[in-house]
Amino acid sequence: MFIKQIVKKDDKKVIIEFDNEQKIILHKEVVYEHGLRKSDELSEDNISKLLDDDKKYNIKLKALSFLQRRVHSRKELFTKLKRHFSEVNLIEECLSDLEDKKIIDDEYFAELFVQEKIRMKSWSKSKLKSELYLRGISKDIIENCLNKFFTSELEREKAIGLANKKLKNIKSKVDDNKVIYQKLLLFLQSKGYDYHLADEIIREVIKPEDDII
Repeated sequence: MFIKQIVKKDDKKVIIEFDNEQKIILHKEVVYEHGLRKSDELSEDNISKLLDDDKKYNIKLKALSFLQRRVHSRKELFTKLKRHFSEVNLIEECLSDLEDKKIIDDEYFAELFVQEKIRMKSWSKSKLKSELYLRGISKDIIENCLNKFFTSELEREKAIGLANKKLKNIKSKVDDNKVIYQKLLLFLQSKGYDYHLADEIIREVIKPEDDII
């Protein structure tokens, strides 16, 4: 079929009318990308491709709107986009395009995520690893990122800082060292610190050290 005319619908979209009276609505950018002109002949497959590309354009706009708010991993974006679009294959194609252009980058996301959570929340290495995994970051990226930004000395430093801060709060309500120990232990473990490190840190920050357990 042939394009009979291309008519402006609004500032963002146009209406393409065919000689058989069929009509489709596309974003201007999609029309420009395909170089469509009056009298062009299009097959049903061509039209289907145009409609898919228009859907991909909608998906891309939504993805970019999420990325304007904060950096996302590919998996995070996929999960959010799937709430708005049912075409999984088109979502995947769009995300691959964004990856190729480095608009989304799991390695960059992981580095920002780790640095922020260390600085703002003092998360342990274990918690960082599990949270990155949940966000779809590959094992290799996780390991490289944690090796780059996280050391055992830093983990110990962050654990001590958390314990001292929490201790002040607990001591305002409790004066029994055994109770304080248990509360601090549960708190540090909730942040992802293992029992042995948490126990060691707590015995350092609680004074006097006797009668803890």
